Amino acid sequence: MRKKWYILFISILVVGVGIGISYLEFWRDAGVQLPTDVSMTTPYGETYNLDDMDKKVRIVEFMYTACPDVCPLTTQRMMHLKEQFKSDGVYGDQVEFLTISIDPENDTPERLRKYMEVYNADHDKAWTFLRGSLDDTKKLADPFRFLFKDNGTDYIVHTSYAYLIDEKNYLVAKFPMGEGFDKDRVYDQVMGLVN
Repeated sequence: MRKKWYILFISILVVGVGIGISYLEFWRDAGVQLPTDVSMTTPYGETYNLDDMDKKVRIVEFMYTACPDVCPLTTQRMMHLKEQFKSDGVYGDQVEFLTISIDPENDTPERLRKYMEVYNADHDKAWTFLRGSLDDTKKLADPFRFLFKDNGTDYIVHTSYAYLIDEKNYLVAKFPMGEGFDKDRVYDQVMGLVN
């Protein structure tokens, strides 16, 4: 009799853990949308109203230029993805990138422009880099549970995900940044939305 209760307990525990993982991975992100009631500034001094965005599939990256690891690696992989989307004829027309600085105090327009040049994103109408107030930045990051904090060191501690947004600005998928940013997986998911 004890063995049956033990098996039942283990079964319930396994099902509970499975439901918890499913919630964290899928259900919790259902209905998450990129806020559009925010205005930010491009590194060229232009005002960018998220409410005026065309309906396109977007990869959204939160980063800062002094990041030593995951941010530049993710941006580099996005640069390579851009070339793939260009060769497929969807970059700009159906797919765009949105990169938002989480360190607006130090990511000056000049610093962002230099960063953009390194990743071949300068003067690219389909890859928009933005900076704004800390409050507006948090307003954009909060729905995705993208957390960032300056602990008074040279580095900002932050969540390490980039986000795939459909043409209605709903979150479709999130991808680990840095080494975990699998270009092939991102490419397949984006093209699945485009097609």
